[in-house]
Amino acid sequence: MTLDEKALMILKSFGEEYINPHDVYRECFDGNGISRATFYRRLEQLKQLGLVEWKVGKVRITRKGRNLLYALNGADIEPIDERAETEASPNSDSGPLNEKNSGNPSNPFRIYESEELKKKIDDAFVYVDYPTASYILKALLIVAGVDEKGLKTNIEKFRALKSADFRVKLAVNHFENSSKQVLVFLHELMKLGKISALYCGVKNERKALKNKKLVEFWQDWNFENERFKLPKESVTLFPIFLIGVMGVVLVVSFRSGYEHASILSILIMLYFFRSMLFKEIREL
Repeated sequence: MTLDEKALMILKSFGEEYINPHDVYRECFDGNGISRATFYRRLEQLKQLGLVEWKVGKVRITRKGRNLLYALNGADIEPIDERAETEASPNSDSGPLNEKNSGNPSNPFRIYESEELKKKIDDAFVYVDYPTASYILKALLIVAGVDEKGLKTNIEKFRALKSADFRVKLAVNHFENSSKQVLVFLHELMKLGKISALYCGVKNERKALKNKKLVEFWQDWNFENERFKLPKESVTLFPIFLIGVMGVVLVVSFRSGYEHASILSILIMLYFFRSMLFKEIREL
């Protein structure tokens, strides 16, 4: 693994104190020829080489990194006490720490309350506040380093992402508003390993649980959830009971000679067809 000029520029921008890499990019590199995606890729490379320490969403240069800069400038190199270095930063090789590192680290797919989502992620995540397909695809194109010019539709952007070489941790808030298209895009990118972690924020629990496609998406990927229980696949009997009641009412009305029985039957059928219950019955 080699370092280029951009990686060295990024390394020089960090000191011995922990700092948010987002602030470093905004102050030093935004608009200066280094994209955000390039910045984070080079930063990940520096972390893998042990030149920076990335902890709890903040980064600082390591003694190894300082020695590299000293050597490039012709200065004396500081001796490194490997044991002290390891004790001082026991998690330096484990990457950015986040909530996933505590509890169950094996499950990168999680559901949180909308207000809690931002507290559970760090700068290793790409955060999208609303699950609109265009917002999500645009954010992922930036991370993947794919030029959005010429990509007019969401389908074209999605196809470009499928062929791009990238991996990302994604956090999407207000996930209960996800469309079927968003769920399909995310599902396919997760299957390809492009999305290595997905944290979902939910504000309206009732709306989320009513979205059958959304619940199936969570169930298919075994999302971990401490807030509410996902419904198990079962047959809802209430719509069937409602059909029976309607049938009995119509039969009694016709047999008793009720003069408006025909009109009543039409009104009941109109209500039945326009009711949300009809959708549920069709899905049984």
